[in-house]
Amino acid sequence: MSARFAKLAFVACCIAFTFPLTASAQFGGGGGGGGNNNGGGFGNNNQFFNVVGGVKIDTSGVLSTTSETLDPNTRQLIKQSVSGLDSDLETSSKLRMVSLRGLEAAITKSKDEGTPLSKEALYMAGLQRVEFVIVSPENDDIILAGPGEGITVDDEGRIVGSESGTPVIHLEDFLVAMRSTENARTGAGISVSIDPTPEGIQKVQSLFNQLKRTRTPFNPNMQPNVEQAMGDQVIRLTGIPADSRFSQVMVAADYKMKRLSMGLERSPISGFPSFMELVQNAKVRSMTAAPRFWMECNYQPIAKGDDNSVWQIRGQGVKTLTEESKFDVDGKRKQAGTQNKFAQKWADSMTERFEELAEAEPAFRELRNLMDLSVVAAIIRKENLGKRVDLGMPAILGLSNAAVTPSYPVAKAVSAQCSFVRLTKSWLVSASGGVQFDPWGVAGETESADLSQYTQVASNRSDNWWWNAK
Repeated sequence: MSARFAKLAFVACCIAFTFPLTASAQFGGGGGGGGNNNGGGFGNNNQFFNVVGGVKIDTSGVLSTTSETLDPNTRQLIKQSVSGLDSDLETSSKLRMVSLRGLEAAITKSKDEGTPLSKEALYMAGLQRVEFVIVSPENDDIILAGPGEGITVDDEGRIVGSESGTPVIHLEDFLVAMRSTENARTGAGISVSIDPTPEGIQKVQSLFNQLKRTRTPFNPNMQPNVEQAMGDQVIRLTGIPADSRFSQVMVAADYKMKRLSMGLERSPISGFPSFMELVQNAKVRSMTAAPRFWMECNYQPIAKGDDNSVWQIRGQGVKTLTEESKFDVDGKRKQAGTQNKFAQKWADSMTERFEELAEAEPAFRELRNLMDLSVVAAIIRKENLGKRVDLGMPAILGLSNAAVTPSYPVAKAVSAQCSFVRLTKSWLVSASGGVQFDPWGVAGETESADLSQYTQVASNRSDNWWWNAK
């Protein structure tokens, strides 16, 4: 075929939207019975949960972009809602301890008294990341520990650390992780993907075949035609409630990865070109398969104390992987069995520079928080820690109605958006991806270590359900 009628290498068109990562659990109450001030729990202040980050979700679950941003008055209201915290919480600590027995009691008390959960409980006492799981037999307790600091609100409405500006861990995410740990071990696991429908693929293939028959050269001005043929992308979630904040963070992180790989969004860090740019700059002649990118857990073996009472979660938490696939005549994806060196280069670069990306884009840091929490839940379940200390945790595990997590709009689909780069003998269109967790695999890889100092630190506790290690 002549260069004038160059082929078009079809790669599943990706989505383009920005997901709300606002915040607080207490802003989210909705159809799922998040509770109210009379019933205790998370409250029902969802008047704050509006358009944040550039997306709206209609009643059918279809996402659309919007230019609306978080207005200063709303941000101020959110900021006021996290004021008045315990003064000790404002003191940053490299090792903040959270008692699960104490947290369970705080949740139950909120329900029994019909009062909202405290801000300290909603945001897990300002934990930035969970690094240790500690069993305290003398107190019949399980303790989570990691860096912690005070809480504030950033310009986008996210609840973040007052010193670092990084997202804090949300109680509702921890509850979802604890209640979904069996799903992570069996069945389809915990995952999200945003994919074209087989019907959409067939329509795009028909469009390209028509161009070929009529010897009509392809050009980027045909983008609306391609996107219309593709139709809506379907958002698929497994293993977690689709209306949870947990699912929204997963979708948001997947979206960000897609946008960066496709070159639809400028990288927030320097020297990190998109996959599309890598291919174009290398003057690739053509491509016959579709690179797919997705993110998974990325940890070192768990350090396990010699006395079987401390587990240390190590590693950056997230890695990006890639594979190639093709679409058959029915629009179904099949593995191509080949490796795209440019896709691998982009995936490796994102893994290597994840810390930088997470610093610049909170969606990735929030995703790591979710992975950390899922690993924590797997450790607790795998090691039967609740039985060891006679801690049932009915509220945390969802065995009672003391902590019904907030319900958010369910994202089901989004209109396709494509990006194009000109190769030597073809055009390349977009990329696809996903996120999937294997926390049980992480929890199952351990190595012995002397962690006795953390057992001693945990025993030096306060009367509160959280405290800073001395």
